[in-house]
Amino acid sequence: MDGDWEIQASDDLTVDDGSDSARPHPDTEGLTHLLRNQREISSPNRKRCKASTVGESKIPITIDDDSTASEETDALLTDGEQVYKDFKNRKSIARKRAALEAQRSRQRAASRRHKRKAGVDGIVGRHDEPSRELKKPKWWKEFGDPSSDEERAEKLPAYLKQRSLLLPKIAGNDLQRLSTRDALVRAGLRLPPSYEDIDFSDEEDEDHSMPEKPAFTDTKPCRRYEDILLPASLGIIPASIAQWLRDYQVEGVSFLHRQFVYQKGCILGDDMGLGKTVQVIAFLTAAYGKSGNMLDAKRMRKIRRLGEEVWYPRTLIICPGSLLKNWQSELDRWGWWHHDCFHGPDKESAFQAALSGRTEILLTTYKTYVLNKSTLNMIEWDCVIADECHIIKERRSETSMAMNEVNAFCRIGLTGTAVQNKYEELWTLLNWANTGRFCSYSDWKRLVCEPLRVGQSHDATVNELKLARRIARELVNNLLPQFFLRRLKTLIADQLPKKLDRVVFCPLTPKQADAYENLLDTDVIQTIVNSTDICPCGSGKKQGWCCGSIVPDRGRWQTYVFPSMMNLQKLSNHLALLIPQSKEPREKQDRDIETLQAAVPDAWKQLFQSRDSIIHYANPEYCGKWKVLRKLLSWWHANGDKVLVFSHSVRLLKMLRMLFQHTSYNVSYLDGEMTYSDRAKAVDEFNNDPGQFVFLISTRAGGVGLNITSANKVVVVDPNWNPSYDLQAQDRAYRIGQRRDVEVFRLVSSGTIEEIVYARQIYKQQQANIAYNASEERRYFQGVQQRKDKKGEIFGLKNLFQYQNDNVVLRDIVNRTNVAESKAGVRIAELEIDDDISSRDGAEEGHTPEQAAMNQLAAALVQGDDIDEKMAMFKKSNPSVDPIQAILSKAGVQYTHENSEVIGTSKVEKHLSRQAQLGNANTDEGNRQIFDGDKSMDTVFGADSRFRYHPPQDVMNRQFCSMSKHFGYASVTEFALAIEGMTQKERRACLDRWYFDRRKVIDKKEPSSASSNSHQTSGTMDEPIILT
Repeated sequence: MDGDWEIQASDDLTVDDGSDSARPHPDTEGLTHLLRNQREISSPNRKRCKASTVGESKIPITIDDDSTASEETDALLTDGEQVYKDFKNRKSIARKRAALEAQRSRQRAASRRHKRKAGVDGIVGRHDEPSRELKKPKWWKEFGDPSSDEERAEKLPAYLKQRSLLLPKIAGNDLQRLSTRDALVRAGLRLPPSYEDIDFSDEEDEDHSMPEKPAFTDTKPCRRYEDILLPASLGIIPASIAQWLRDYQVEGVSFLHRQFVYQKGCILGDDMGLGKTVQVIAFLTAAYGKSGNMLDAKRMRKIRRLGEEVWYPRTLIICPGSLLKNWQSELDRWGWWHHDCFHGPDKESAFQAALSGRTEILLTTYKTYVLNKSTLNMIEWDCVIADECHIIKERRSETSMAMNEVNAFCRIGLTGTAVQNKYEELWTLLNWANTGRFCSYSDWKRLVCEPLRVGQSHDATVNELKLARRIARELVNNLLPQFFLRRLKTLIADQLPKKLDRVVFCPLTPKQADAYENLLDTDVIQTIVNSTDICPCGSGKKQGWCCGSIVPDRGRWQTYVFPSMMNLQKLSNHLALLIPQSKEPREKQDRDIETLQAAVPDAWKQLFQSRDSIIHYANPEYCGKWKVLRKLLSWWHANGDKVLVFSHSVRLLKMLRMLFQHTSYNVSYLDGEMTYSDRAKAVDEFNNDPGQFVFLISTRAGGVGLNITSANKVVVVDPNWNPSYDLQAQDRAYRIGQRRDVEVFRLVSSGTIEEIVYARQIYKQQQANIAYNASEERRYFQGVQQRKDKKGEIFGLKNLFQYQNDNVVLRDIVNRTNVAESKAGVRIAELEIDDDISSRDGAEEGHTPEQAAMNQLAAALVQGDDIDEKMAMFKKSNPSVDPIQAILSKAGVQYTHENSEVIGTSKVEKHLSRQAQLGNANTDEGNRQIFDGDKSMDTVFGADSRFRYHPPQDVMNRQFCSMSKHFGYASVTEFALAIEGMTQKERRACLDRWYFDRRKVIDKKEPSSASSNSHQTSGTMDEPIILT
């Protein structure tokens, strides 16, 4: 959603004092000024020694000569009177903190401007201290910007402040003494417990063979049966577990254990389905010093007998309620663990067991933790693991603020979607993992978020694109690797079948369209839409804050924004969703009757009187998506497929269940009202019963934690503002264990608010790729998130509350970007032509720079591609109609695309980004928009151009027929069927070859002849295929 209506989240970055020899840290220049604790990075008294040998292992030690710790524990204790004063003055304190944050941000910006004038880059790179100390307000000490461990600890609760005195701090004169394992332990490193003095002989069998876990019988191990040593942290992954781990999982275990040893936080951000749970269990096995056999069940008891002074780890795992059972079963599958569940009626006994050291791992849910945080934080946890930690991405939410108080320094977050809505979420998550390690939230927004967003705009200038690509590269290469580890599902691509993620733009039915336009014409929505226009009264204010601040006979217009959006989303799905339900409260029914009356003024009474009739649910004229879904289900049922249907509307799912009960389909159902045990039972029934055909699932309740690999078709009925929900829903079926190809169909009502929702998904997916990989994403959208002056085509109230009728917004946006890239690509090629092009050997008289530019671009686009082989693949001897495409066409669908083809970069975008980074920012060229929409191809070259980008329909039809003949097809129909079965990438390759071949023909002709035949070459290499 837009602006403040979107869920926020963030990540936090930290500096690791330890160095992992197996995974060296990258250079920390560039964005290191974002780190708060510069003293840790640049202090001249800080140095590193060579890795010291402990047995056969080496562990790198950070030496700090200034590691004297304060013993003033009285200052760490919270006085009751002070707590009351802080609570009483909390609003005043918040205002002061905000004012100081703004002041510090302005001061830092002024300092950087001064440095730039002096020739020092102050945006990224070196970040020296100001030459003079800034004047500090009297409350600086309380709210100031920490620059050391002691000052940073002011943000921590009292119990963490006390524990911070015991964190690893190793003085230089202790180097020789720290050459032993005991010395490292005394220095504060959390090395695995030692069992050398513990006798296990009474537990062993005579032949020394004992049961081991895991015990998989139908799976082949990934590696040899041998222990894996983690040299950077003195951990060992026992052979019984190591044999089942892939290389990337071993790397993940090493990363987690190193952070644990040094009591640092981190985020494991692996893609969904890569086994984050298994990596955590393997890391805990190493951290606890377990061996993977039944002796592990005795280790905690043996250690307790040695006395309380002997350290033994304590771990808290916090996860969504739907994953509790999964964690318990996985812990039992992969080892012998003493784990308990702090949830439900038995949580008190579970807490007492953990408090007394009789539990190794305690599991709880986020909600239970928030309600019992004071109790759980009585225990000094050595490690806290937050599964699906994107739940705490909103930094001011109750859950996030409670999680910031968790009593642990080693905080490990697990999530496959760290960036869901905006870049700020990256700061929040990493700041939770390592509180106070980085710049302020406002600085992160100014130095990272804003440049990345502006540079991704379709209207970005050369300088804006240059800065965005530079910051993304330094963020990914210099900062994140130390605190954030992410791998993609491509690592296991050979173990997964194919997946097709098709977005289907379904037209509204005539009745839906009329109702949609009627709602948009109401006083409520018109007041909302006009709220951003200048008031006609002449005050200069916007209408929403002047004469139009009140909806006639209702109230403030802001009150109706969300309800109006929800009504349009309901109508985009099914008209019957606007009909009030008998079981709802009378007040809500009255509001729904008003909406229904506005949408269908001629039929509302009849609909309301028969409001519970199944006839409304089954009426195909009330739902354009139902026309598509009904035919798809019929086809899949005949082919023996199994289908998952996801929707955010529980009422829509119940409507579908009622409809399916009158068919031959066997239906399973899952929503948030069901208990966790009932949900698990429903999943098991669907997976194990071949007769079950359709599984109706609430996206929020069943989007995570479920394994439903028996299904091979997934339908997402309605898009969510948050793209991760739809992606996680797909992965219920597309994961390890799936043996059939998976097809995903996302149904989007074209021209409605749902198109804006899906466009925002693309925008956010691109943001995530930029944050994770510094991907040079294609720049589709003119709008910039959180910029009131750059709403573009997908942000702002006006874009939300309009109906495009039969026009598919996304299709126009994608086509516009294709054309803009082609124009920009030609311009770049022209600029790169040598000045002496006319004197080259073999250059023909009459060749203009324009012709050379087009030839150079065509050669670049086909370079490295064997187009002839591709076209041989396209050509089919017996082409046939794709049944799915035929079903969609018959239902009136005019446009579909694959989500994976829209997300990502392009050759031209890569070229543009590279040229921008090489350009001179101080020239006029740096302020030029890369995609200049006002410049046609004629004005770009200063002369009439033979290459047109919007040819008439008859020209495109004639061109299509010429292409059919050129590629050797017997008929245009045969060629059209071949094109219809191609992906967007394959179509572009086809067009590339066509224009490449045509130019070779044209260039052999005289200029006058070429000009006369210009109508035959009209078009663009990225122009969509027109099927006639």
